[in-house]
Amino acid sequence: MIGIKNASAIAALALGFVIAGQTLAQAQRTPQQAPLDDPSAKGGIAVFQSYAQYPPESRPLDTSNWDLLHPWLTENAPVSLVPVQTIRQYEALRSSGLEDEEIAQRVTIPSNLPSYQFDINKTILAGTQDQINAQLKVTSADGSTPLAAHVIKAELIGDDYFDSPSLGSVPFSCNGSSCSFQWKAPSTDKKYWGSLELQVTLTVEGTDDEYVARQSFYSSPMVAGSFNGNFTERLVNGSLVIDAGVNVQNRMVCFVSGNLYSADKEIPVQFVQRRLIVDPSMKSIPLTFFGKIFRDYGYEGAFRLQDLKAQCENLAYPPEWFMDSLAHRAELQAFRETHQPALEPTRIYFEYNNYSYLTHRYAVNDFSDEVWQSPAKTWKLEALQKLAADLNDPALQALKHQ
Repeated sequence: MIGIKNASAIAALALGFVIAGQTLAQAQRTPQQAPLDDPSAKGGIAVFQSYAQYPPESRPLDTSNWDLLHPWLTENAPVSLVPVQTIRQYEALRSSGLEDEEIAQRVTIPSNLPSYQFDINKTILAGTQDQINAQLKVTSADGSTPLAAHVIKAELIGDDYFDSPSLGSVPFSCNGSSCSFQWKAPSTDKKYWGSLELQVTLTVEGTDDEYVARQSFYSSPMVAGSFNGNFTERLVNGSLVIDAGVNVQNRMVCFVSGNLYSADKEIPVQFVQRRLIVDPSMKSIPLTFFGKIFRDYGYEGAFRLQDLKAQCENLAYPPEWFMDSLAHRAELQAFRETHQPALEPTRIYFEYNNYSYLTHRYAVNDFSDEVWQSPAKTWKLEALQKLAADLNDPALQALKHQ
């Protein structure tokens, strides 16, 4: 049992290294990637080696990566409408000091409630020109029958950081079982910043109750910068580097991402995401699409860069501390002991854009077939190999048979 458990530990550690990289770039398996169901020490090392052929900042991309292909949107599923009376009962019990678990035991939600779903164009707004367009559809509980809805009011509720203020009414229009809503931030006032919620109070044909439908989204009316539509391209060590022109307003840590498509086949090819400190002196941000991915998947021809996005951290301390929290651990600890957390949302975006850039044409052999190398990758691989060797130590092997 010792051998099995420890071998599984190596596999788990290797998978942890892989997941840590996928946190930055969640994308598809490589053509030669080792299966994840081998719990042996050898299998764990193989998983890591297979994943680490490519850097975590540049990963293969395909149509299964829905979240990466829709960087401004999250998927919605149909949910039940909640009666206003039920919401009032819940809020009254919560105000009395009861915990959610006890409230859930006291509040009875009716069965066969009508369902609703928002079809929304995006769930992240960046800038004051970016707009939410949401369409609300109401159906029977099983989703089979559209139901006519009458909207009593539609209002926007602000972020908890600002005590959830009412931000006013939201324009809407209805046609039978469908109602449309539009909103964009009227200014860069902080009250329009953060996690906002569209709350729609309505009645539904065939029922006597009032209901509430909710749709949350994130709004960043102030922006950290913008892409300006200027691009250049070059090959560097067999990888494609596209420099995206930027106008940066503040020095911040940002996660800058983009998707590369085959212009000939209209299929996604690579996802790139960089974590870096941006500065007003910067004129462009280089995005590197790794050469071996083109080679392994046989991608050639012209490519299109699109879906550019920059999500920046709203920090109260120097961005260098965020970039290397271990090296600045003492400073971070001292800062947290002497400063109250800022009561503000944590994210600011570059202004929304729909820029795209078409590259020159490339043959597959223009790209490098070399695997990715880095000191961090070497250290992780050596750590896995050392752990595997330690587990094969004769003394440990003897313990297995005791």
